[in-house]
Amino acid sequence: MDELSADKLSAPSTENTGLLSWEYKLRATVALDEGNTRNAILYQTKSLGASKQQKYSQASRQCGDLEDLIRKVIKGDANKGQQPSTTPIDYDDLCKRCNELPNEWTVIQIAKEYTPLATTMVHEELLRESTPIWLTVFRCSDPCEGAPFEPILIPLDEPASRPGAKYPNYFEHITSIPAEVRNGIVSTNESAAASETLADRLEAVEQQISSAVQRTIEWLGPWANLFVGKFRSPKDQKLESEIYNAIEEFCVHNRISRSGQRLVSLVARRLDLLDEYQLFELCACEQLDLEDAKVDALYTLLVSLKRTKFREAKDERLNCYPVVLIVDELLDVMPWEMVHPTAEVCRFASLSTLSELYRAHAKRIRNGYFTLAAKKCFTIINPDKNLDKMSARLQMYYKEWYPDFELLIDQPPKESEFGDVLNTSDVLIYNGHGSGLQFMNGETMLQRDINCVTFLFGCDSVRLYSNGLFTEMTGTHMYYNAAHCPTVIGALWVLTDLFTDIYSMLLVGNWIPSTNPAYAKQNIASLDTVAFKAGKWQFNKQSSSAKLSVRKHSNLLRLMGDCRLFYQLPQRIRCALVCRGLPAINEACI
Repeated sequence: MDELSADKLSAPSTENTGLLSWEYKLRATVALDEGNTRNAILYQTKSLGASKQQKYSQASRQCGDLEDLIRKVIKGDANKGQQPSTTPIDYDDLCKRCNELPNEWTVIQIAKEYTPLATTMVHEELLRESTPIWLTVFRCSDPCEGAPFEPILIPLDEPASRPGAKYPNYFEHITSIPAEVRNGIVSTNESAAASETLADRLEAVEQQISSAVQRTIEWLGPWANLFVGKFRSPKDQKLESEIYNAIEEFCVHNRISRSGQRLVSLVARRLDLLDEYQLFELCACEQLDLEDAKVDALYTLLVSLKRTKFREAKDERLNCYPVVLIVDELLDVMPWEMVHPTAEVCRFASLSTLSELYRAHAKRIRNGYFTLAAKKCFTIINPDKNLDKMSARLQMYYKEWYPDFELLIDQPPKESEFGDVLNTSDVLIYNGHGSGLQFMNGETMLQRDINCVTFLFGCDSVRLYSNGLFTEMTGTHMYYNAAHCPTVIGALWVLTDLFTDIYSMLLVGNWIPSTNPAYAKQNIASLDTVAFKAGKWQFNKQSSSAKLSVRKHSNLLRLMGDCRLFYQLPQRIRCALVCRGLPAINEACI
């Protein structure tokens, strides 16, 4: 690409086209080849959700005058002189957007690199195409306070192939998870069903998910520690400061750059999570580009720090502030939350979406969390009237645990009713097929400003789908977020109703206190699930609150982390539910 320059490429199209994303990815790759890291970060960031930023922009959410539009079409100048619906961002604006985000957040972008074959591939092929992945750190616990912080780009080689495995290609492996889960639950092949039991199929699904998570962690190596958020406790902060000081002294003595110091420090915050091979992998990485003698010296330092500073075993649960992931649509199916299961993790499709949602709710965000008092709650149960057992179980649960909740049972809401619920409720809980968007036209939803935290406990409720060769992937949660819904909880793939019911009760039941005084001191995690499946409401008598892995808490993301360790539920349920939107705290639970 010697003759190609990112700055000499033609101006990006202002049309709403999926090719816009790939044009920006190309610019990012060219910029990195030229050694222009700033432009590489800028263009890669702009590539994510490029066309949706126009579709879901504030201008697109406003109703235009129909007569004016008809007049322009008749004159043939509807598109003449049309300006982009969003103001193009430059690198300085990108840094400004990052700096205005809460100090408590760690913000990381995960995106696939450009592939020259992009315009010849369908989405399924793009998902499976083996390409390098770029990690970009926008906000973090900065070890170099006082020095200006800029986003850090870490280009990583594509995950290694595994010959002999069911899916040698890593990307094919993670992309196949939704289909494998669906096939494991419902087999359409009678001969296969005869030779393979349901339990065998589901166990194979569990193994596939575990293997995908393990491959991801192994591929990340030392960079997995970037997914650890800022420390919350003074004790951890003190230890972090000691680590930072030791590394700063080493870097100054060995004339290692400020960017190198930042990289080493960010990984070394939790040396106890890394083995010696991963420590050496960090010291010898291309990003640091150290001489052999300095590699050995740095490795010796890190091993010594691990031995002397991390003698005490740490709690399995991380006690950290939120990690905000900006995930490329081509990598969205991977349960990134499982890299550190107890981390507080939420997802966004692009930095633009994150920035807009933050700005929309900035006045209600305190200490890094969107705050609300979850008192007015609305629940929709079985609107399609074909999940009778689920309906009976959840009616029993809500009427016992939340007698004050407003329930809509076994009937779909009218569009006007659904709109009112979104506008006036503190919390909306949807228990049924899909995402609830079938009750309201997506374009109508874009005209609203939604303030309620939304739980979508339906199959594929926040999964991304392909709509064509040159269009970006779409998920129904994008309509919710575009309408400023602060937080959407939903599933990446198909779920099964009983396990989903249990998960929903664990999550909601511990985040919103019971409104029934009889259960003021009771924990929903001690519910007898065997009896619950049979339609009986009773609690285990010998459960100790100290043994419960999921306990009442106002922090929604922390509870989701606890639920990911609730091993009584299969992994296909625990890691399917993710947060699309802002970290949330329920002040009514404090």
